[in-house]
Amino acid sequence: MATFCYLNGKIISLAKAHVGLYDIGLLRGFGIYEALMTYKRKPFMLKAHLARFRNSAKSLSLKIPATDAEIASAMHELVERSIPMGTEAIFRVILTGGTAIDSIEYDYEHPTFYILVEEFHLFPKEYYTDGCSLTVFEEQRSFPESKTTNYIQAVLLQEERKKAGAIEILYVSGGKVLEAATSNFFIVKNGRLITAKERVLPGITRKVTIDVARPHFKIQEREVTVEEMYKADEAFITSSFKEIVPIVKVGKKKIGNGKVGEVTKQVMKLFHEFTAKY
Repeated sequence: MATFCYLNGKIISLAKAHVGLYDIGLLRGFGIYEALMTYKRKPFMLKAHLARFRNSAKSLSLKIPATDAEIASAMHELVERSIPMGTEAIFRVILTGGTAIDSIEYDYEHPTFYILVEEFHLFPKEYYTDGCSLTVFEEQRSFPESKTTNYIQAVLLQEERKKAGAIEILYVSGGKVLEAATSNFFIVKNGRLITAKERVLPGITRKVTIDVARPHFKIQEREVTVEEMYKADEAFITSSFKEIVPIVKVGKKKIGNGKVGEVTKQVMKLFHEFTAKY
C-alpha cells in the first residue's frame, strides 16, 4: 500500500510531502509532538491525547490549525489508505511554529501541522515475559509536562542504551526518579504502585494504568527517590507503543529478585483487558 500523511489540512502522498527548510521546527527545534496507536484500527484514547497535545501547544504558544474532529477524520483516512487490513497503526503528530521570521520568531497564525502513520510492529514477547533493563542518566527535561520535539539527550544516549542491552533510559535528577526518555516509570513496594507526579510528562498509558489498577492496588503519585527505587519489589514502564513493560534491572542493580513480579503481571493483565474492550 502507498503511504499517505496529513500536512496542513490535506491528505497527500508521503513521497510528495515536504516541510520548508526555514521551518522554525528545524531551525530552532521549536515544536510539539504527540504519539499514539490504534486498537481495532481505532486511535486509542484519542480525546486524552489531543487534550495533552493542546496543553503542550498552549505552553509553547502554538496554534493547532484543526479541530479534534478534523484530526480524528484525518487519522481514520490515513489508516484506511496506508495500513493493511488486520494490522494496527501508530501515529506521530507534529506541530511547529511554521516558517521562521528572522530565524528565531514565528507567525502564530501560520504553523506547520502534520500527521504521520506507520504500521505497528509488536515488541519481542520476551520483553514482557522476562522483563527488561534500564540505563540511568542525570537529566531534567525542559518543559517536562509538555511533549516537545526536543529529544536531543535521548538521541545522544541511544548508542549507550543499546550497548547496555537496555530498553530505555531512566532520567533521575537531584536524587529523585523522574521518567524514562519515552516512557513513564513505576515502582511497586508492598503491593503499592508508586510513580512520580511532578516534573514528568503526564503519560496517557500511565493514566490508563493507574485507572485500571486503582480498584485493586493502592496508588501513590509522589516523589520517588533513587534509593527507594533500588529497594523496590518490582518496577515497570508505560508508554503508548510499549504498553506496560516489566523492568527487572536498573543500571547494574536488580529490582527485587530480578524477575517479573506478580503485581506487574496483574497490572499488565488489567491493561490488556481494558484495551481488548476498547
